[in-house]
Amino acid sequence: MSRQRSLLLSLLLTLPVLFFVIHHYTSHSPDLHPTGFTNNENVLYMAYAHQYTEGEHFSIGYSNPFDGNPQSPRIYFQPVNFLFAAFLKAGADPGFIFTLFGLLMAFCCIYLGARIIQHLLPGNKHIVAVTFLFTWGGGLTALAGVGNAVFTGTVFNHWTDAIYLADPANGWWGMNWGRTLFIPLEAYYHFLFLLTLYLVLKQRWKAAIPAALFLSLSHPFTGIEYLTILIGWLLLEKIIFRNKNIPYWYLAATFFTLLFHVWYYLVYLNSFPEHRQLFSQYSAGWTYSFRVFIPAYLLVFFLSLLTVYLNRPLPKFLTSPQQRLFLCWAVIAFFLSKHEWFIKPMQPIHFTRGYVWAGFFFLGLPGLIWLLNFWKGKFFQQMLLAGFLVLLLVDNTLWISNELKSKETSEWEGYLKEDTREVFDFLKKTSSQQDLLLGDAWLINYMANVYSPANAWVSHPYNTPNRERRIEEMNHFLTTGIQPAEWGNRHLLIVINKLQLHILINPALKKHKIFENSSYIIFTP
Repeated sequence: MSRQRSLLLSLLLTLPVLFFVIHHYTSHSPDLHPTGFTNNENVLYMAYAHQYTEGEHFSIGYSNPFDGNPQSPRIYFQPVNFLFAAFLKAGADPGFIFTLFGLLMAFCCIYLGARIIQHLLPGNKHIVAVTFLFTWGGGLTALAGVGNAVFTGTVFNHWTDAIYLADPANGWWGMNWGRTLFIPLEAYYHFLFLLTLYLVLKQRWKAAIPAALFLSLSHPFTGIEYLTILIGWLLLEKIIFRNKNIPYWYLAATFFTLLFHVWYYLVYLNSFPEHRQLFSQYSAGWTYSFRVFIPAYLLVFFLSLLTVYLNRPLPKFLTSPQQRLFLCWAVIAFFLSKHEWFIKPMQPIHFTRGYVWAGFFFLGLPGLIWLLNFWKGKFFQQMLLAGFLVLLLVDNTLWISNELKSKETSEWEGYLKEDTREVFDFLKKTSSQQDLLLGDAWLINYMANVYSPANAWVSHPYNTPNRERRIEEMNHFLTTGIQPAEWGNRHLLIVINKLQLHILINPALKKHKIFENSSYIIFTP
């Protein structure tokens, strides 16, 4: 396939993500304004980038913006934040930047996937079909959810809402490869993952080393997943199969990259008490059961078993270094996603994100090609193949359809009401990094780091250190007026959501009103 045809195919396969973006900006009630943040976690990354637009002195690192302290150590680093910060500095809208970046990364990820498939199947007539199935194929989670609803008698407004029962976080954890393309930063991480693997498949060892280091600096989970898979494969190649095409210096460089990754994320960062608290909060037992991973991976696991059967005995199946790489990919990624079986869990489900599914897909690629050749067979064979392809596509077909048919009517990070936008405009013009936000306006507290210089004492549920203790301290201050010593002489801004009124404010704190609209009121002591 020519490069032009690959680009055109990738553009066509990116259309579901484009439609999703258009839907975000057009399908909502008139009182809401789309922000461009199609997932509430997207706000995190623009808050990181926003730090580079504030302050008098440049720093290569950034601090935790949800610490509530502008003096928090700048110990974190993600290269992509410099790109976001440049656009923010130029005055671009944060959510719109993020949306466009995600759309571009989805296209790049799909294109690179197509290039890898062309490398593995040179001249094969099924390249277009395989690329389509890799991009938008899935498992049986939707059918498992519907089946569960029928079996248990669970009632939904519409039967398609049942598809989420076996798909974590309503499908947003991304149990197949294509689902992750709807999350901008995940599309970016997956592009980097494919890029490093593509360089390895092409035996471009010198380029693969900086690519792996860049991936390591970009994301802790994706970085360790890639490096663990690669080290496992390299050891297998050099020790068991004596692969002379792989230089020992590349194995050594990859091993040192892995050591650096472990040192940075587990040793260096944990030497700071501010991060140790976050690390304990990150080390959550977020996992998934067999009721999820069996339907999620059943179809691609079947393709893998079919490939083993077609290439029996086992030594014949393992003759290709590429096939051994995909075996390491599938097996290691799966056990990382279930590492609570062996060690203390640290968000095991974070290692899913389509990586397990994709590993088994590539491992089962010969079996898929054998099945696609069923088109040459009898009518019954063709019907069997058609049924299998429908099953492979049903997860994403139903999920995307559900997303595109909805109309947003509630305020959240993706859609703001005019009153909320007015608060951000006020804070952007009048606040500074030394201002500390307090109060029960949780949406304001979370997104203030993106739209203003101010910091909130209680913000993101996992990135706010000692969040429950901080809530108690803040509520005690608001009811008694007694200020915690750690706030020092910082300028306090009490932002109250008038529609909730969950907190009883001490009258002495309400003497100086500096802002008010129909939904919010801001006091300063």
